[in-house]
Formats: sequence, C-alpha cells, structure tokens
Amino acid sequence: MTTTPDPEFVKAVALAKAQGAEPADPLKTPLAEARQQQHRYFEILGGTPPEVLSVQEYSLETFFGRFATRLYFPSAERPLPVLVFMRGAGWWAGNLDSHDRTMRLLANKSGMAVCGVDYHCAPEACFPTQLDELLATVQWLRETGLQTGVDGSRMVLVGESAGATLAALAAVKLKADQVQGLVLFYGNFAGPSLQSRDYSRWVWANFLGSHSLPADPAAIPAQMDLKGLPPSWLGVGDCDPLVGDSIVFADRLVAAGVACQLRKYPGVPHAFVMMSRLFPGADSALTDAAQAARNFVYKSDSFVVD
Repeated sequence: MTTTPDPEFVKAVALAKAQGAEPADPLKTPLAEARQQQHRYFEILGGTPPEVLSVQEYSLETFFGRFATRLYFPSAERPLPVLVFMRGAGWWAGNLDSHDRTMRLLANKSGMAVCGVDYHCAPEACFPTQLDELLATVQWLRETGLQTGVDGSRMVLVGESAGATLAALAAVKLKADQVQGLVLFYGNFAGPSLQSRDYSRWVWANFLGSHSLPADPAAIPAQMDLKGLPPSWLGVGDCDPLVGDSIVFADRLVAAGVACQLRKYPGVPHAFVMMSRLFPGADSALTDAAQAARNFVYKSDSFVVD
C-alpha cells in the first residue's frame, strides 16, 4: 500500500469533519448509537443529491421479510438497462438514503437505470439473507422489469465494500448468461483471517453469525468457482487495507478465464467513493465505473488486469 495519501482527499476529509461528519466505530459504541452516528455521517457526505429524471419505490419479500428497492431513471427512454447496486457499510449500517448520492451519480453517468437494494443489516440478519435479497431483486427485475421501465436482460451488478462481496457472490450463482458485468469497489473478497483487522473480523462475525475460523467458504468470493462469471471491473484505493483482496480476486478471475480490469487509485483509502461531493477523485472513479458498466452492456471494450 502507498504511504502517501492524496492531498485533495485529506482536504475533503477535513472539510467533512468540519461539517460534523465522522464515521462511527461500532467496536467502541453501542450498535444502535453507532448506526445513528453513521447515518448522520452519510447524510452529511451526501449533501444535496444530484437530480435524476424520476425515482420509483418498491418492496419485495423473502423468507426473512420485506425489504425496499428503489429505481432511479436518468432519462425518459424505456426500457433502460439496469445497474443493481449493493451498498457498503460493513453489512451493519446504511440504507437506500445513505447511498442515494452514489446511485444518482451512477444513473446519470451511465445513462442507465439504477436499482438500489435495501438489504437487511447484520447481526439481526445473517448470511445468506442479504444474498437472497439481492437474488430476489435480480429475479424480480428479469421477470417484471418491463413493467417498471427496465430491461432485466441487460443487467450489471454494482457494489462497494460489503455490497461488492454480495454482488460477487450473486454473480457466482447467476453467471454471465443472466448478468452482463460486475462493477465492484473494494470488496472484502478473501474473507476474515487471524491477521484481519479487529473491525474486519467483527463485521464478518456479525454477517456470518459466527466467530469461527476458517469462515464459511460459501460467503467468500475468492474461494468460489469463478468460471462463467461475466466480465468484471474492480476499483480500489492503494491505501485501502483491503487492496490485497481486490488483487487476489482479480487474479482468480483471470485464472478462471474471466475478462477483468483492476483499477488502483493512488492515495485513497477504503470507502473513498462516498466522498464524491467533496473529492473530485471519487466522482472521477464513479465515472470510470459507469463507463465500465456501459462497456459491458453495449459490448464496446475489452479488459485486462493492470
């Protein structure tokens, strides 16, 4: 990892802090209180959201209960290809509002619809609940998407952090015949280990409902059979403690014959795209991700590991 943070990112963090935005630490704060603080953090980072043409709210149901989905449309064209977006926040925090800005930007930059999935948080809901909710959303879009204005046959799964892990797991089940591409920011693809940070082990224990190691391999993308996955774009900062996960996962994809591009962004840490209002580099990275999604849908590019 680089030891030189991007000075513009450092300025953005200082500005966010001056506005009252500081991430919560659930290892030091009761979970309910940490969620409230994290919600406030996301709210300040999001600011006034970019305009999109329209937003539609829906809800779906799995065995665990009902969960919300939200569709963003950047234009009046119908049907539009769709990006299915899974948020980060360690599986324990966040909702559709927390990542509203990111989803709006992706819709505007890609020219495609974006469907956000408000999966249930851990530890109240454990694996595979969140994966089942993503798969249920994919099935809903494929079966009824034309009624809502999307073309479920032209779909890219997009995720960041914990959401990237879920998107990768879903792609293992769906394969390239159902999904045209993967766009993944800094996922925890390799799972927990004794060498993992305390926070990383904590989020995995909550997600899996167990502190046991080795963790359930069915929840770890880098341990899955990746043959038949759609072409993939991975973005990660080289100051991210999980940068190694993206490198390992990219190598596994290439070994499985999957076209893959790994984009490493200098001087930025984990979750940097959440700073898109204050840090131009995050906005630029989202432009890269949106272009990769367009390439997958419209078959206009090829990919190699950097």
